[in-house]
Amino acid sequence: MKTLSATVFVTDEKIDALRAALDAGADPARSAWPDVLRTAEDGLDRAPHAPDHWMVPWYYVQPEEHNRLKNVLRDDANTAYAQALAFRVTGERRFADAALRLLDGWVEGVDTMSREEDSTLSFSNLFPAFVFAADLLRDQGVWEEERRERFTRFLRERALPMNCMEKENNWGNWGMLLVAVCGAYLHDADLLESCAERWTFMIDTQIAEDGHMPREVDRNEGRHGVWYSHFALLPQTLVAEVLRVNGTDLFDYASPEGRTLRLACERLLPWIEDPASFPNWKGPAEELVRPDYYSYFEILRARWPDFPADDLLRRDRPMTAEHSAPFLTFTHGVPLENEA
Repeated sequence: MKTLSATVFVTDEKIDALRAALDAGADPARSAWPDVLRTAEDGLDRAPHAPDHWMVPWYYVQPEEHNRLKNVLRDDANTAYAQALAFRVTGERRFADAALRLLDGWVEGVDTMSREEDSTLSFSNLFPAFVFAADLLRDQGVWEEERRERFTRFLRERALPMNCMEKENNWGNWGMLLVAVCGAYLHDADLLESCAERWTFMIDTQIAEDGHMPREVDRNEGRHGVWYSHFALLPQTLVAEVLRVNGTDLFDYASPEGRTLRLACERLLPWIEDPASFPNWKGPAEELVRPDYYSYFEILRARWPDFPADDLLRRDRPMTAEHSAPFLTFTHGVPLENEA
């Protein structure tokens, strides 16, 4: 592992570039910024919703209760991240104060945490947005040292043990993301090295010769097959970006059998463009679940200028994600042809 960055995900240089793009009225930042600002402003008075005990039941057993319990973390974390971005772009202290109130609420409000049922997966795929927010705020003179240190202890002692990186399906990808963001925030080279090793293992074992994801494509008779493929490749891409920012670029890694991140992502392209072409689902194409959950392609397009997703991105921008990394068109999108 090379010398670590002082950044987890969104670098100071990227913030400067985003400000410059907004000043120039340049897309995609110009068209994506209103969603960030709206989320940040709508949450200015938001109170933290941290539970005393974190436990999320199985989705396929208690879907309504699952969503009710996990979405408090999703909404608090994604709001804090929007506010941290808004603060860094505008310099308005009100955004930083609101984000820190949400961060403090989780550090101080959660007494116990369960690893049962969907608890580790939900924490792994939602809490990273809080870490991205904290990283944007920690060196800006707005966060008192004692409060910042409490968050750091929470990250090491409470958040990190909630990862599920040992799993070999999409759970493992999300658990790896939680470990990666904690490692980057804590400047822990050993944690990041473990993620780099696990990342290559996932490429080696999760991707078939033709690029499809064998553990994901048949989920629920294929109805969720594209969704779960995205649900593995989104965190895989986010981890790659965290590692790249911190000195290890794995985007072009190829396994001994020729498996690559790009191979898996390009395999999804025809299924996104034409859901009826997905062979693992035999029902109506309109019942295929969320083939459009591909905002992480913004990162891939920035890394690979010839990645053939411009038409899709142009069609669906601005894009976001509810898991860990909302606002990816704003933070990582690059201009496409015919964009200013």
